[in-house]
Amino acid sequence: MRWLLRPLQAVARLPTYLWGAVLVLALLLVLALVTRVHNLPGAVQITQAEVRLAGQPADSAQTQTFPHVWHNETRDWAGEASYLLQLPPELQSLAGGPGLALLLPRVGVRFRVLLNGHEVAAECWRRGPGYCDAGTRAQVILLPAGLMANRWADNRIEIQLQGQPLRISGLSAVWVGPRDALVQRHRWLDWWQVELTWMVTASAFMMGILSLLIWVRTTERLFGLLGGGLLVLTLRLWLSTPVFVPGPFVFWDYLHKLSFTLYCGFLYLFMSELFDFRQSLVRKVVLVMMALGPGWLLLLVWTLNYQLYRLWTGVIVLVCLLALIKVMHRARWGMNVNQRLMVVVGLATLVTGLRDFLVVQMGLPGDADIRWMTPGSLLLMFAMGWVLVRRTAQTMEQVARHNAELARKVSEREDELHAVFDRLRVVENQRVLDAERRRLTRDMHDGLGSQLVQTLNLVRSSGAQIDSGAVTAMIHHALEELRMTLDSLEPMEGDLPTILGTLRQRIAPALQAARIELDWQVEEVPAVPALEARGVMHLFRCLQEVFANVVKHAHATRVTVRTWTDGGHVFLSVCDNGAGLGEAPGLAFREGGRGIRNIRLRAVEIGAEVRFLPAKPGTCVRFRFDLMDNAPSAT
Repeated sequence: MRWLLRPLQAVARLPTYLWGAVLVLALLLVLALVTRVHNLPGAVQITQAEVRLAGQPADSAQTQTFPHVWHNETRDWAGEASYLLQLPPELQSLAGGPGLALLLPRVGVRFRVLLNGHEVAAECWRRGPGYCDAGTRAQVILLPAGLMANRWADNRIEIQLQGQPLRISGLSAVWVGPRDALVQRHRWLDWWQVELTWMVTASAFMMGILSLLIWVRTTERLFGLLGGGLLVLTLRLWLSTPVFVPGPFVFWDYLHKLSFTLYCGFLYLFMSELFDFRQSLVRKVVLVMMALGPGWLLLLVWTLNYQLYRLWTGVIVLVCLLALIKVMHRARWGMNVNQRLMVVVGLATLVTGLRDFLVVQMGLPGDADIRWMTPGSLLLMFAMGWVLVRRTAQTMEQVARHNAELARKVSEREDELHAVFDRLRVVENQRVLDAERRRLTRDMHDGLGSQLVQTLNLVRSSGAQIDSGAVTAMIHHALEELRMTLDSLEPMEGDLPTILGTLRQRIAPALQAARIELDWQVEEVPAVPALEARGVMHLFRCLQEVFANVVKHAHATRVTVRTWTDGGHVFLSVCDNGAGLGEAPGLAFREGGRGIRNIRLRAVEIGAEVRFLPAKPGTCVRFRFDLMDNAPSAT
């Protein structure tokens, strides 16, 4: 199996445009094989007929050779014409057998067939005003044996045509022969002319809608141009099928011709976007052509001058040639895989169009009833779709690579940030430890150290007669300072009632000794974020200063401690019924005093607002704490 896999792997590595070239050559070869000129067994091709225009005498009929376009000189196809045909003598033997049939490969625009004066078929003949073109498909007509004349030479077939302005009317070569052979030929032509066209129409419509939806989501101009081109191609192909559409014929014929102009314009704009010809002269010419096309074709309808359409078709062909030259010029600078694929398929599409022109118009060998442009358009359409799929896939791969690169860089930056954060955390922990060490040192120096120094001085100054009571009181006060410092280190998590309960144990004996009643109205309140270990010590010092002033200077008999919550804040108040602000000698609650200044400074440290209010009688000290951990502010 390895000897078989190696060639397959080598073929799979070929560029897309080479695969496209192989498929295109295979398609052209298949088209050449299936569109060879075939002789229908037993059938005879009628190549001449007498043509008489409506309203003219019978002796004015002229013998014409097929294919024939009546009024070809004036390009005015309004009116009616009749083609008189004689049955070939060699078919007389088939009249009583399987039956005869008449095959009209191309006939337009409306027609009916008379056999010896009896109508045997009609297409679009009796339909009212509307768009109907019998020339979009081949027609097969059975010739009933009961309508045949007794003498074979007396049999006459008359094909009557109704023309439409600006739509070529005429008749191609007619086949007469065995019914089965002509019906089989008609099925083959119907598949090529109708069913294949419907397939291309449905494919163009679905791909056009899909391209427009992608364009709406991505705003990629290539998808918008492809969607617009495929939708106008859908309109043109739909009007090229055997459909009947109510309304003026000239209106739908106008849309049929306009759709070809717009399709060519969108197709070139798609190619210019793909090949990056955005500022080229040809692109500007195409934009002008698409802008002038609707007005020019309206002038054509107004004047009914078919020469205007021939001139306009020449302009479109010239622009296509300029576009092809531009592509060939671009090939000098190199093309990517998608561009090479479009060049290969575009050349193949031109080959199909050139073949139809040479066979149908110039009479070169080939089956003129089968057109190559329909499968060529399908090939071009799928090639454009494939290019967009490849382009989208490449874009997604590029986005995936960018995302992977971005993820790698983000991961590297995250690792760097984690390392920096770890270093900052170590530094912050050390800073916090240093700050806490300095705070404890300061608190112990100001509290416990001060009390011990005072005690030591008292002992030294007393000499042999030491006042044991005073020393005991001072040592007891120093122990209280130590206990308060240790209490501030307990993890209370901002629980204000717990903090106040701890403080109550320290101040209750002093209040009882001073015969001051403690009214405890502390309620449960939300946790205060600022009251961590350092904040607890600041609050202890503030309240210690407040109660010291109440005991020493206020001459109060009752002090009330109260907590409550209001408007997203927690409030704490300490109110006494003693002397008011400024009434008691030595009261520390006077503006500019050291006591009130210390309270204010400590309140700033814990982000609290403190106010000193008259209670009448007495004084209230009220603290307000924010429930959010805001920056400290002083009032």
